[in-house]
Amino acid sequence: MNKKLAATTLLGLSLLAACGTNPAPTPKPTTPTDFSTLKTLSPGQQDTINTRLKVNVVFVGYRQTLPGQVPTARQIETADFQQTLPKTYNSIARIPSAYGRTEYTGNSFDYQYNYVFADKAFEDDYFAFLKAKGKEAPLTVQQKLYNCQDDVDPKTGAPTCKTPAGNINRVIDGNFEVDANEVENWLADHVSRVGVKPGEYTVFLVNWYDRPDFKFHSYTRLDAGDTDTGTKFGARGSRRLTAWGGTVRENAAAQRVWFYDLSANPDPWTQAYDVTNSDVTGDKKADYRMPPIWEYGTRKASLGYSRKVSPDLALVTRYVALNLLFTPSPIYRVALTPPELPNDIVLDYHVEQGAKASGIDKLLNKTLSQQRLQVLQPFAKLSSSEKTTALSGDLADVYKCFIVTPEKPEDICSPNFADASGERLFQFALKELRESYKTNPGKYLLPIYLFNDDADINEGLLGIAYDDGETGTQTFVYSFLNPSLNDAGFGFTDTAVHEAGHHFSLSHPHDGYDSEEDLSYGPSGQFRFVDLGDESNSVMSYMSIQPNFSQFNLDSQYRYLTAAYLNNTNAILELARRAGKESALASTAVAADKVFAQVQGKYDALAYLDAARLAHDGYRQVLNAAKTAGVNVQPYKWYENLNGLSTSTGAKARYSSTFLPQKGAVIFPEETEQQRANRLAP
Repeated sequence: MNKKLAATTLLGLSLLAACGTNPAPTPKPTTPTDFSTLKTLSPGQQDTINTRLKVNVVFVGYRQTLPGQVPTARQIETADFQQTLPKTYNSIARIPSAYGRTEYTGNSFDYQYNYVFADKAFEDDYFAFLKAKGKEAPLTVQQKLYNCQDDVDPKTGAPTCKTPAGNINRVIDGNFEVDANEVENWLADHVSRVGVKPGEYTVFLVNWYDRPDFKFHSYTRLDAGDTDTGTKFGARGSRRLTAWGGTVRENAAAQRVWFYDLSANPDPWTQAYDVTNSDVTGDKKADYRMPPIWEYGTRKASLGYSRKVSPDLALVTRYVALNLLFTPSPIYRVALTPPELPNDIVLDYHVEQGAKASGIDKLLNKTLSQQRLQVLQPFAKLSSSEKTTALSGDLADVYKCFIVTPEKPEDICSPNFADASGERLFQFALKELRESYKTNPGKYLLPIYLFNDDADINEGLLGIAYDDGETGTQTFVYSFLNPSLNDAGFGFTDTAVHEAGHHFSLSHPHDGYDSEEDLSYGPSGQFRFVDLGDESNSVMSYMSIQPNFSQFNLDSQYRYLTAAYLNNTNAILELARRAGKESALASTAVAADKVFAQVQGKYDALAYLDAARLAHDGYRQVLNAAKTAGVNVQPYKWYENLNGLSTSTGAKARYSSTFLPQKGAVIFPEETEQQRANRLAP
């Protein structure tokens, strides 16, 4: 056979076969007509963003109990932490949840703990840093109170002892003061030396006492004080610190460090200097607080008898660091007007001016307040307005009703209402708000009432963020000043920012909620020690040494916003479905679904602002498409949805007059007598 011919024939046949075969056409993408292909969004459902959160617990100056040995009073047994610390957390909106059904925010956590004992080189460098940065200072009143215990002047309460109390373990004979911010920054800058990745949530538990170079010491914020008056609250002995953290450093990556040093002070904010009396708040309940470390293991009749450091540090880690600082529950919903969230927010100041009171220009900096609050609403435009009215006539009457002493029934203005003292002011403000909205359509008004009294009628309340009395929705902010409070060093700016922080969602760092135990608690009784949460760099604290929001505040707010955008997108998609507009929104929903799919990665990486930004973008895509398609998306307007206001028959919320722990969500008081005394203490 002719091989050349055969080859030519085969080649021709193959070419003919190729020419006669059409390639399979590439399928064209089909335009979605419904929501069935969504993978992240769930129309009509309440979703939860769950994340595995690593928490580092670093021991500096402590020694771990050796295997087979019995733990001593000042040694660390990690089993105490494993038994005490929670496995999970599920955030709730606390005040709305106090009205009945628990409202989850859509944020949950699975904790992963990493226990680290710093090596000798790290400890040597850390304590050398303290010695290099600190300065000797006179003993504070509180340190003298520790030395004297109950031997005080019966009229003034000042320590007067000539001989130290016999039940204390050590006499404090020095006060070496170190700036708390510098210490926090040093720890944050050196976390990698203990195997911790910068930016991770980290608790440093510090003990200088068991070293030969120990000095009696305290941490300070000496130059910190009130924005308006310049009063240096940080210079007061009552503001000496044993803990600190949460600072936002300019032009630097986020640091998430909080340290607690049991060998400092003893802590004045929790009355830890009193190691004699079990009840320090006067409510006839034993107040559990942490004595200075040298009291642990004592055989004397003191707070430290039979106590061990390790379980106490585990309590602080759970009930302060985790529940109140790192992953707290908000006090209010972060979604102000669901499902259409506001783009334009007005800080609407109502200055109620007493005739002889100081001028408001010396007590309020609106520009600075707006700048500080903007970080809590990063995707909305904030602006400010101001109206001044004389504090007289009907306005003075409703104001006096609000600050009346409840123990005087004859002064109660609204006895037939659940809010017997506050109802008239609420009604007054509600009427003004409804009128204001007539000329401000499309904006969200945050009414901030500033009562600048020229008489000392108010006994010391600085402010409160009010709810609607029916659904737990945030409504008005009230702030108060009088001559005594002004003389004590307070202006309006910091208080207004603090209370507006509540309105935008944030809780105090000294009271909160434990989700595994379904327990609300504050600084009283078995949780007296949680006032330690105030020792963080947040304006939400009561110490008046922190004018800005902490890194912990920002993380929390951006997590809440991320979940709110997700769930309000789900709500809008369900509205579209019910309106028969599913096909009109399907393409946008699929595109937004891809955006939301990227959120989890940012969220897990602790890039919470980036996660919130993505979620906001996806939410806006869906909202705009829904409106274009004619879906009726309306913002919730609490001021139009009240059913008889807060009449006694309609009151549903669980209120508490104390901070004692209670099951479920409750509304705690704005402050107790003890907290007010702390705030005014020298």
